[in-house]
Amino acid sequence: MKILTLAFNNIRRTPMRALLTAASVLIAAATLSVVLALDRGYARAVKRELVDKTGVHLYITKENCPIEAASVVAQGGLSPLYVEQSLVAVSESTEGIAAVLPFQLFAETTSDGTRTDIFMGVTDAIRRVRPDWVIEKGGWFENEDSVILGAQIAQIELAKVGDRLYSEKLDKEFKVTGILRKSYSQDDGMIFLPLATAQRLVKREGRLSAIAVKLTDVSRMQEVTTRLRGRISQDYSVIGAKELSEGVLGFFAATRMIMFVMVGVAFGVSVFGIVNTMLMVVMERRREIAYLKCVGARRADVLRLITMETLLICVVGGLGGILAGMFITPLAGSMLRGTLVGYVPAGSIAAPSAGVALFSLLVAVGTGVLCALYPAWKAASIVPMEVLRNE
Repeated sequence: MKILTLAFNNIRRTPMRALLTAASVLIAAATLSVVLALDRGYARAVKRELVDKTGVHLYITKENCPIEAASVVAQGGLSPLYVEQSLVAVSESTEGIAAVLPFQLFAETTSDGTRTDIFMGVTDAIRRVRPDWVIEKGGWFENEDSVILGAQIAQIELAKVGDRLYSEKLDKEFKVTGILRKSYSQDDGMIFLPLATAQRLVKREGRLSAIAVKLTDVSRMQEVTTRLRGRISQDYSVIGAKELSEGVLGFFAATRMIMFVMVGVAFGVSVFGIVNTMLMVVMERRREIAYLKCVGARRADVLRLITMETLLICVVGGLGGILAGMFITPLAGSMLRGTLVGYVPAGSIAAPSAGVALFSLLVAVGTGVLCALYPAWKAASIVPMEVLRNE
């Protein structure tokens, strides 16, 4: 028996039904590929921005939980907890530490709520700690009222070196003395100012959001971390950059769960659609299947026929789904950026790939084939004599 040809001809007999079933598989495969691409892309973007590109290996923070620390270090919130500036000298004198960057982060939202500016008070140590932090135009701070703009914020403000920048929330005017080279990181959207100025603006003189630490040898991280923890108060935590990125991903957990629930719903609809369609096929073709068995078709042949019909429908739907997913993923990434409340990396959070597409296709097709087992078993169990006698 030419199973493939026969299966294809059977599908052509009810094209609308087959098309609707393939559409349910398409939606399931597209949803899975989009969610996996966003999940993978967000994790990669966070790791790239907070671990790979910062040059920072450790953070000293008053927060005991990496997620809480992430909200301060990454998002720019002004936590009620703080790090005493005296710990900078302790960190600098610790063996194995190459550079120490004390910083003060805070965010200010405009009165209409349409924009939030993130300010970061720094010292000149930032140039030794952050490899991608490069002043492309202008130079270092001239005085306490100077600011250095990230490339993106400079573009938004149409600001040039020497221009004046007014902050409505702070009711203060700053002079732009430098503009950073575009780094495709969160630095692009930040406003940098002298550490002492930032501390004064938020009334935190002598206090810091956290201290960033760069090591001389990354392989000695555990050793240096233990040594550093032994030299500071137990009220403080020494958090690795990797722990920080994992803490940031904790903000994404709720959104991630909602997205995978959507995948479950899409596959649930697909499963019911496939099972219903193939059961209808079996019921409508009982007499035909009986005749096939009368002329020599075995149970295995009938099983293969029904399974092959389902497989063809699922392959078409799955291929359509991964193609749709490739187009939808960038759009979904842009929409997701506007809904994230924990931390939004500067880079793309959509990472479609051949691996994600292939996995989504295999899951969609595999699910469809499993759904075909019951209808195929029902078809193979038909007794020709009973069917032909009754009809």
